[in-house]
Amino acid sequence: MTVRRLYAPNLPEQGGMVTLEEGASRHVRVLRLRVGEEVELFDGLGRVAAARVESIGGEVTCRADEATVAEPRHTRVVLMLAIPKGSTLDDCVRMATELGVHEVALMQADRSVPRWDVERTRSRIERLTRIAAEASAQCERADIPIIHGPKSCAEHLAELPTGVFGVVFGARATEALVIDETPEQVWCAVGPEGGFSDAELASLQAAGFTAASLGKSILRVDTAVAAALTVVQDRLRPLQPR
Repeated sequence: MTVRRLYAPNLPEQGGMVTLEEGASRHVRVLRLRVGEEVELFDGLGRVAAARVESIGGEVTCRADEATVAEPRHTRVVLMLAIPKGSTLDDCVRMATELGVHEVALMQADRSVPRWDVERTRSRIERLTRIAAEASAQCERADIPIIHGPKSCAEHLAELPTGVFGVVFGARATEALVIDETPEQVWCAVGPEGGFSDAELASLQAAGFTAASLGKSILRVDTAVAAALTVVQDRLRPLQPR
């Protein structure tokens, strides 16, 4: 029988009772879990714990065993994503989570069609974080990507940590991505519909980003995200701890 995974950000390190938040509680009811059934809790920060459902009433509670660290540290992958149109962003966050991204740094690019106002940014980030949490549970990740509110390309580059390996995937790039050594972080830049502007591409390249190709076809943003992250993870796989 499959053990269900539930998000519990308040997971106690030494074990004990855990009251699930609304989303996880709803998941318990949808799955029709019963008191006494085994589940696995994860806190979104890399820790997991075996647990049993203790009660299903107004609140759902579980009794958790001692938490453990799920996996060794790997290169941190940051998706620097220009905000796409419509519901495409939801799909991008979901796929980025499944493909192992640690952070999604949203970008208000020159050619981005959506323009987020300050009042709605917080609720949108919360919604995207819920989507990432659901994707983490589904793909058995113990952590949840951090979703950062949108900034311009220049603002992101101004805050770029030292020692980052940066790659920008562009429709006109011709070279395949090569990563020779294990970097602490990889920042992967994917543009909006219409691509990055010439000024943004110049800024990225001036910041040390490598231009890499995803093939001859012009891809949708969500397809480009999936393809770009697959390429990055493929290049990193031989360099990571096992």
